[in-house]
Amino acid sequence: MSRAAWAVVAVVVMACEPPDKGPGTGTPPERFCPGAEGCKKGSDKNLKIGVGSATLTPKGYELPKPDALDRVGTPACHEMAVVGTDGQKRCGKISAGRITSCTKGVGCRGDFFFDCGRDQKCPGAAGYVGPDADGSEGDGVFQGFWLAGYGLNIPLANVHDDLLSRCVVFLNGDVSVGLCSVDVVGLFRDDVERIRAAVAKKLPAPGLDYLLVSSTHTHHGVDTEGQWGPSSGSIPEVRGVDDDWLRDVLIEGTAQAAADAFTSARPARLFAGQTRLGEKMNQLIRDSRDPYVIDDTLTVLKFTEKDGKTAIGSLVSWGNHPEALADTNNTLSSDYPWSLREGVEKGVFNKAGQQLRAGLGGTTVFLEGAVGGLMTSLGVAVPDVDGAVTGQRTIAKMKAVGDLLAISALDVLAQATELPAPPLAFGSQSLLIRVENQIFQIAQQASLFKRRVYLSCDQGSCAPFDDKKAISETNFPKVLSEVAKVQVGPLRFVAAPGELFPELAVGYDTSYAFGNPQVKADNRNPPNLSQAPAGPYLKQQLGGELPVVVGLANDHVGYLVPPWNYVLHPSRPYLDEADGDHYEETNSLGPSAVPTLLEAYGKLLSWEPAP
Repeated sequence: MSRAAWAVVAVVVMACEPPDKGPGTGTPPERFCPGAEGCKKGSDKNLKIGVGSATLTPKGYELPKPDALDRVGTPACHEMAVVGTDGQKRCGKISAGRITSCTKGVGCRGDFFFDCGRDQKCPGAAGYVGPDADGSEGDGVFQGFWLAGYGLNIPLANVHDDLLSRCVVFLNGDVSVGLCSVDVVGLFRDDVERIRAAVAKKLPAPGLDYLLVSSTHTHHGVDTEGQWGPSSGSIPEVRGVDDDWLRDVLIEGTAQAAADAFTSARPARLFAGQTRLGEKMNQLIRDSRDPYVIDDTLTVLKFTEKDGKTAIGSLVSWGNHPEALADTNNTLSSDYPWSLREGVEKGVFNKAGQQLRAGLGGTTVFLEGAVGGLMTSLGVAVPDVDGAVTGQRTIAKMKAVGDLLAISALDVLAQATELPAPPLAFGSQSLLIRVENQIFQIAQQASLFKRRVYLSCDQGSCAPFDDKKAISETNFPKVLSEVAKVQVGPLRFVAAPGELFPELAVGYDTSYAFGNPQVKADNRNPPNLSQAPAGPYLKQQLGGELPVVVGLANDHVGYLVPPWNYVLHPSRPYLDEADGDHYEETNSLGPSAVPTLLEAYGKLLSWEPAP
């Protein structure tokens, strides 16, 4: 599943004039609006909303040979798996020995792909007109994409649904805030900064005040971080990211979606609803690690023009790993966010073609929630809308999860409350997190990640980590991350820069276990809940009538594991997991990450903006 990532601080442009009002109550965070120096007085009664979308699906890349994939047949391979020369479905990673070498800056060689160039047309095939002009045909190097979220050497072979960037922008008075969601496993802070800078170039001054960029965390998208690259051995040999695609398609596309949302914003009405799904969760998701705590909150927004009927779009937030196809997959997909968005927009239908719920129209944005711990549909018997249980690791299953969520979301909106001209506000606070994970230290020094690492920061000036010296307490790598909150009237969004354990958000009330034991009797390393704080927990600190946790927001620092449930392998820490379901520690920055995060939240969430 997902591996931890590192971050640097966001550059947030406060494109405003001097304030008329004070900073509000509590200690103000590092950046805030309204009330900060250089920020106008804030909202009025003129709410505007716009939505933008961009397609990120890669185009022009070489394909693996089906016979080179190591899984054969069904049920291991799903409905859209490629077919080998023996007529059997093939899926998964490249078989051992088929990759012969990988070279930094060049790529991988071996007998595992069709060396036909980026146009995917081989000599003798229909439409073939000659070698690719870029020299990619017959060069012996694989010009393809690697999928992210599971192991190494999983190449992209085909496409089920497009990867998307979706953004919504709220404007009220002098304050403007954007929320973007990208169908990838995660984005490093450096790339979030690049998106924000690209948005600023696309808009006239003063532009967008604040942009929050989150990831849906799909495990069926291409590598955006670097650690899921190829190798002829057991560790990545080269970075798994196509940097041209990342720059020209993802960063530019997301920036354009945000800019389009801003420029298309018009007078609007906002409706909101929130519910807990309760026992329905046992048909959708499980918590694969003790304690059994799932935030079952489903939050849904609807945006219309002033007539209250013409749809602009909608937003849905919920927390679950999009990984229904698991590691036996070479097909591009956003997983359940695909069918969820389709269902909310166009309606939900059964197999007979009967409409079960009417769609809203417009464009739906999905925001991921608290998925650490680990929230997953793998192993769950998920029924489709007709009541038939779907198979494990199938496209039918990921569709069923999205369809069922879409039905619940549309039902919530049927009882939604209008939020008339809600005032807007935002605050953000930076934090340095120690990189204690030794595997990540090695990977950073091997340049698998393109990001900055620091020693210290003071008043916006940061001293870089010296990778020429040995790591010590005087030369210890840290990453600069950010927490944020966005207020849209009674709606409160809190940004979590990674995979937040739900208990950090909602606590340990047994109602979040849905009848399951919170701690299994045979757990060999159970969590010490006596050391867990009594609260208030993150959502209670956030306040507001409709609190929402946005996971993998503005950053991906991996799993955010509470220190009272943090256990490392006794002899191979971070490389192997300890007994008792402690996988997430291997993909976290270290035991000090959550205490550092909670300290930053304490400052951020004690602040309330000026009215």
